[in-house]
Amino acid sequence: MSCSALLRVCSLFLLLFVFYCDRSWGSALSLDQYRSSIQNALSRVESEKGPLKPEESAFFDEHFPPHLDVNTKSGEPVPVDNGPLLVLVKQAQETDQGREALIVHLKALGSQISFADKPIPLSEDRWSESHARLENIFSAREFQDFKDEKDPRWLVFLKELLKKVMEWLERNPDKANVSGQWIEYVFYGVILGGVLLLIVWILRAFGPVGWRLRDHKIKSGLERKATGMDWQALREESRSKGEEGAYREAVRLFFISVLMEGHERGWWVYRREATNREHLIGVEASKARREALGKMIQVYENAWYGHESPGKETLLQCGEWLRLMEAG
Repeated sequence: MSCSALLRVCSLFLLLFVFYCDRSWGSALSLDQYRSSIQNALSRVESEKGPLKPEESAFFDEHFPPHLDVNTKSGEPVPVDNGPLLVLVKQAQETDQGREALIVHLKALGSQISFADKPIPLSEDRWSESHARLENIFSAREFQDFKDEKDPRWLVFLKELLKKVMEWLERNPDKANVSGQWIEYVFYGVILGGVLLLIVWILRAFGPVGWRLRDHKIKSGLERKATGMDWQALREESRSKGEEGAYREAVRLFFISVLMEGHERGWWVYRREATNREHLIGVEASKARREALGKMIQVYENAWYGHESPGKETLLQCGEWLRLMEAG
């Protein structure tokens, strides 16, 4: 082997050795250490105003390298990409808005780690805690006045009719044997009628909006105002909560008011018992309106169920999506 070839091979091994040391020899941070670094960074950034100072930028360079390994609770190292964070740090060195964006990012990052560290309990031995959380969620205003779903009148009539037929057959077994042919026709007729009624019910319940039956659970505007469910009142309450800094509750109230306003304007059919995705499916006329509502649903669910910590920017973004719905 020539000297030049040997030199190239040695250089390659040296580069691999340096890369391996950089990725493997550095000890991985524990989850508590990583959370502490985020909290310290947030405290430093919030304590000052204006563009980041050199010493603040140096703190991020030291504690948040581009590639970092963090141990999970089970002790397994997980690679963390700090590229987006460092981009925000660079922007924060230039403008005040960059510092604000960095603060929002650090808060969201800390919230995500806290959520992953304390999952919602699902095991039977912690059911009481899960039940308490569910009670807290379903005690909200939009879940009030629920009633047990009752069978429609036609189904009650059909059950009563079948019950009477069966009672008559039990009392008159001899007539049933003699008239077995017409009873067979009646039986198939009842089955066919039930299938037709089922098809009609499906179309009226889940078909296009114009085909659906009126939902008696949907109250008129006067009824909603009488029960405190007027969307304008909810919108005003959402604004007040936002001014107080209670952004999670503000986002929830704003989202509910949008659902109720959309029902009043004819954008979709608002039903208390329907899920958010069912409301989204009901938006048929405008693609832009459907996309805006889908984004708002995602933000609402992340905020209300604790996946993210909303802020003023979140509430303003929801208002922007509402304007897109109005324009659509």
